[in-house]
Amino acid sequence: MQNEKDGTHVEKKINIKDVKKSSSQKKVENINAGNEKTKDFKKEIEALRLKLKEAQDDVLRGLAENDNLRKRHQRELEEALKYANKNFSTGLLSVADNFQRAMKFVPEKLPEGDELLTNLITGLRAIEKEFYDVFEKNGITRFSSVDQKFDPDIHQAVSQSFSNVKEGFVLEELQQGFKIGERLLRPSMVVVSKGPNPEEKNNQKKTD
Repeated sequence: MQNEKDGTHVEKKINIKDVKKSSSQKKVENINAGNEKTKDFKKEIEALRLKLKEAQDDVLRGLAENDNLRKRHQRELEEALKYANKNFSTGLLSVADNFQRAMKFVPEKLPEGDELLTNLITGLRAIEKEFYDVFEKNGITRFSSVDQKFDPDIHQAVSQSFSNVKEGFVLEELQQGFKIGERLLRPSMVVVSKGPNPEEKNNQKKTD
C-alpha cells in the first residue's frame, strides 16, 4: 500500500483471526447449502416414491377390474349358452305332458298273450326314458311336488281341498314342474291340502 504523504509503500497487516473466521463462515454456509440441497433431494425422492406407489396401485386396480370384467363376461356367456334352449325346451314340455298322460292309462300288469300290445307299451316306455334322458343332458330336470310343502316359487296352486294331508302341503300334482339349471322352466300345477275337514271332526264328535 502506498503512503500518500511520502509515496512509500506500506504493507497492510492481515488479521489471521479474521481470515480463519471468514473461512469458517464459508464452510458453514457451504455445509448449510449442502444440507438444503440434500433435503430438497430427499423431498424429490419421496415425491417420486409416492407417485410410483400411486402408479403401481392404479395398475393393480386396473388389472383387478379387467379380471373381474373378464370373469363376469365369462359367466354371462356361460349363462347365455346354458339357457339358450329355454324356449325350445318349453315347447317340448307339451310332448312330455302327452307322454305322461298316455302312460297313466297303461296298466301296471299287462295282459298275457298280447305280444303286440306288450311291445307297444315297452316301446313307449323306452321312448319316454330316452326323452327325459335328453332333457337331463341339456340341464332340464323334473321335480317332485306331492307331499312337499307348497312353495309359490315353484308351485302353481289350482285349488285347495280338505284331506288328511297336513295343511299347506301338496295333495295332488296335475302338471309336472321342470327346471333348467337353477331356474324354473315351468311351475308345477298342484292341489294344496287344507288339512282335515272341521265339519267331519264335529260330526265324528257327535257320533262318539
